[in-house]
Amino acid sequence: MVRLTFYIVTFNVATKSPNQPLGELLQWNGRTEQQLPDFCLFGIQEVKAQPQNLLLDSVFDDPWTAALRDVISDFDYIKIRTVKMVGLLLNVFCKRKHISHLKEMEISETPTGLLGLWGNKGAVSFSFKIHDTTICCINCHFAAHEENLKHRIDDYHTIIKSQYFGSSKKTILNHDYVFWFGDLNFRLDNSSLKSAEEIAYTVNNVESSYKTANILTDIWAQDELNLVMKKSLVFKEFVEELPMFPPTYRYIIGSCRYDVKRRPAWTDRILYKAMDSSNKKCALDILSYKYIESIKLSDHKPVYGESSIQLNKGFCKANSTYNQPIIFQQINTWQLEEVNEVNLRIKDYIPCVNDWIGVFNEKYTSLEDYLSYVYLPSEMAEIEESNLEYRRFNNIESAHRVKFLPEIFPDGSKSVCLNFSETAVLNPGTYRLIYFSSSNNSVLGLSNPFIASKHNSTLNTSHEFGW
Repeated sequence: MVRLTFYIVTFNVATKSPNQPLGELLQWNGRTEQQLPDFCLFGIQEVKAQPQNLLLDSVFDDPWTAALRDVISDFDYIKIRTVKMVGLLLNVFCKRKHISHLKEMEISETPTGLLGLWGNKGAVSFSFKIHDTTICCINCHFAAHEENLKHRIDDYHTIIKSQYFGSSKKTILNHDYVFWFGDLNFRLDNSSLKSAEEIAYTVNNVESSYKTANILTDIWAQDELNLVMKKSLVFKEFVEELPMFPPTYRYIIGSCRYDVKRRPAWTDRILYKAMDSSNKKCALDILSYKYIESIKLSDHKPVYGESSIQLNKGFCKANSTYNQPIIFQQINTWQLEEVNEVNLRIKDYIPCVNDWIGVFNEKYTSLEDYLSYVYLPSEMAEIEESNLEYRRFNNIESAHRVKFLPEIFPDGSKSVCLNFSETAVLNPGTYRLIYFSSSNNSVLGLSNPFIASKHNSTLNTSHEFGW
């Protein structure tokens, strides 16, 4: 049985900048490399969103994404995607070995603030497939204030009804696994009207290691989310582990003391859903669910959870090229300032218009960090319906850059030759190529590392070619 582990952090940062070390967000306690999670999901709410920063953030990583990348870079994770909507931020990372098996990567956004016109509230989502298993990750921020329970319920249903992914229009709930997290903002109901001071006193007089929902029974009994889930008003078929932490809101910033201007509540949550909980092929185990008391940056405490899922059929060893439609042949030499030839093998796949190949540094840390790229010409997508053979190129320039070779391998794959221009790689170093499908947003092939150097000359290591 093969499983993947997911590490999830949700944190409402109250518009604060990441001006203190964030290493404690990773509660991994000296694990070995093999014990580290396969995927890490970071959901941030109330990121400071200033109009003058929107353009910069669309080109470069925002401060929170950059800080998270700095924290996780030592563990050899790759950032798959950042999804941002005003104050909401979702970052998805995975171990490097999984990159070549990421398929059907799609995003969606739903604003619910100001009657759906403003994205300070709502949800951002990322959907993908790995080894025939579909996964959806949602970071959300629901309506605030105790009196807005109905608005929170409405926010959930608006998000569920509005989000679709890919050409199949797959919904959030139509995935094998769903991870839903964020500042859900559910408070305590008013049945017993406990004051903020009474709640804070109760929590503070429980020994620190026992501040869990099952110990704080009088408070947990008022938790709105727990109550509305039991009535199937929201999150039907979702599960949540009993919170092993005290209410995460509202703290005096810079301390571990509650601000009694608001009644403390479990606003920050992580919920899970499997397509069919009775189906052993969709087995999900929740491994941990805690908060991080030591981080005092915000009036919320960050919450983290870890879970594992069982993969559907179609699993293969992560480092193999099994079932990959694009296989790069070994690149033995890459000469700077010259046209370079790259050979591919393509099986059971017809290259699409706007498929592209990105050039990456060998130790790239994000799928957005390509140094240059090459689009495949539109002629590659044209086929003869009668025999499914590729048409001859009529465009001489395109034919010179891309051509199918006559060799056909025993497995039915075809050989393709690509020419990369002399400006595709500018500096000496070690690089990789990654093939991206434009039709279904998938990684279809990953080359081995190759060394780029200048032909027949002694390189001066103090000089680099620039753009």
